[in-house]
Amino acid sequence: MSINSFENYPMSWKPDKQKLAYPVYYSLADLMEQDIKSGKLAANTKLPPQRELADFLDLNLSTITKAYKLCEMRGLIHAATGKGTYVTPYANVPTSTVEKNTEPRIELAIIHPFYESNAAIRDLTMEILKKPFSERLFEYSHPLGDRGQILAASRWLQRFGLEANEHNTMIAAGAQNALATILSSLFEAGDRIAVDTYTYPNFISLANQLYLQLVPIENDVWGMRPDQLENVCTLQKIKGVYMMPAGGNPTNIAFSDSRKREIAEIIRKQNLIAIEDDNYAALLETPYSPLALEAPEHCIYVSGLSKPLCPGIRIAYLYLPDQYINAMEQGMFSQNLKISSLNMEIAAEIIRSGLAWKIIQKKRAAAAERNQIYTSFFPTAIFAWNRIISGWNSRSI
Repeated sequence: MSINSFENYPMSWKPDKQKLAYPVYYSLADLMEQDIKSGKLAANTKLPPQRELADFLDLNLSTITKAYKLCEMRGLIHAATGKGTYVTPYANVPTSTVEKNTEPRIELAIIHPFYESNAAIRDLTMEILKKPFSERLFEYSHPLGDRGQILAASRWLQRFGLEANEHNTMIAAGAQNALATILSSLFEAGDRIAVDTYTYPNFISLANQLYLQLVPIENDVWGMRPDQLENVCTLQKIKGVYMMPAGGNPTNIAFSDSRKREIAEIIRKQNLIAIEDDNYAALLETPYSPLALEAPEHCIYVSGLSKPLCPGIRIAYLYLPDQYINAMEQGMFSQNLKISSLNMEIAAEIIRSGLAWKIIQKKRAAAAERNQIYTSFFPTAIFAWNRIISGWNSRSI
């Protein structure tokens, strides 16, 4: 069929054949990636059938198939059985939540932590450095933490009811680093991970960098809907699920206890790798019960210290099921080579000294004070949703 016969034919994507170079399938995949990331091809757009696109471009069907497969491996598109191929949600989300702009403005892309306790942590750090042999904190020794630091980490995780010990506890250079290590160590390009419809923006960035496909799951007021998750697992090959059950960023939706049990049942049934990211759990007044308790053999629990204790030390603690320990240790060492011993020691000493609980109490009081100010104007929430004034949009706000 001549390419000219498609001149007025309605197709969701008509790449410019003049821009194709050798190898053609790779060039075609690059054109698709450009159009997706530029927004020309919107999320959930149904792409032309492969044979139709082959006819349009006067190319061999196998060339189109290879291009589609490459884009699928890059996490840009996904095939729905019996329905066609679609642009993956989040594929065109920017890889940074911070705009490179020097104009004076209020930065709303970042959730700023509490800094009031930094002086106390500074004083504790000075005491650490006065101790004998503190110079060893600047060496290459113990790349993933010494025994004392790991035991302090496991003590922190035990507060949430987890059976953490020095064998299944790991230290990462912050929660974002922990997530990067999990994704690069346990997943491969093209793998699908279920997430909340509105999920953590930096997790989207990580997935895009590693060519992982994120599959959105609807929420209700009790959290991720189990019927939707099970349905997606039935229709697509889902390898993992990412959740923030203590209060999602940016929706602030928290899973009910019954919802945790329902989701955990599906995780076990579908043999999913579950990632529970709960940076705010330690700040909750009511003791938090992790979803990981319901599926301990499948769920990696990530507890970052930036929000509850100190943003600058960049430390997170992980509780790992036995089946993931070896891969995660290798991945953590390969990506970091050496996590800062000084930072790990500061975090451990904050916990050992009892300063951690004092900081948490102060931050709870500060949060309450912030909410009093906020609720005089808006409904209360850690992450707040407010109805936009008629005639305005997010950019104008």
